Amino acid sequence: MRDVAYWPRTFLDEIEGTPVGPTPTLWALGGPSFLYRTAETSIWIDPYFYGTPDDAVPAAYRAIAIPVNPDEVRVADIVISTHDHVDHCHEGTVLPIVRNTEAFCIAPQSSAKLMREWGVPEARLRQVTAGEAISFRDVEISAHPSSDPNEPHAVSYVLRSAGVSLFVSGDTARFPELATIGTGSAIDYALLAFGRTWYMDEEELVEAARDLSPGTLLPFHWEFWRNHTGDIVRLLEIYHRERPPFELELLLIGDSLPLVTRDAQGA
Repeated sequence: MRDVAYWPRTFLDEIEGTPVGPTPTLWALGGPSFLYRTAETSIWIDPYFYGTPDDAVPAAYRAIAIPVNPDEVRVADIVISTHDHVDHCHEGTVLPIVRNTEAFCIAPQSSAKLMREWGVPEARLRQVTAGEAISFRDVEISAHPSSDPNEPHAVSYVLRSAGVSLFVSGDTARFPELATIGTGSAIDYALLAFGRTWYMDEEELVEAARDLSPGTLLPFHWEFWRNHTGDIVRLLEIYHRERPPFELELLLIGDSLPLVTRDAQGA
């Protein structure tokens, strides 16, 4: 890995070893990647711990360091993928986690197809479509529709534990079903992707968050790819001008956030 550097192992020790409870904690790991931990369960969300792909579009370099070496991960129960794009479903990241832990993968058709080709055992793979749900220990994971123009099989997820819900968007654009998801799931936190060219722009991000109506919007992916980053200053200008009915929190790589119900947010 020559184009970006790994963080020291001490960061992985920190996120794997930090006591969690009674509500979940979320760690931002760069771009689409997050670690979601409860008192009983550790879930790696769209993990991508690799540099610039060999087949990346011109000048779309990974812009931030890699915080985790996937070969060193030892705490994992579930790996979830929203779709099959390389930064959401990566062989060099997923396979070491599966190989070195007892984790199983939850994925839509497109990601599951890749995982099977890589050799992930069928017993450790749960292929899902929108409308399905999986319960594991103290977490319920429900799959929902997505609107990714570049991946028709993509899904979004809602993770719920200790009465707190987290929406995981993948690369979805704004689409009508977001309002339905928000109404049916009472979202406390919403991860939504924005940036140039591939993702929602700043205005679309705010409107999509209005549809979901979360307690707190957690924008992501805006910092990840050179020439495809989002304009944080413009996002803040829009947010403070329009004053939408949700909080806004920016997580930088390595940041952690204890997740609480919307009633407790901002208290």
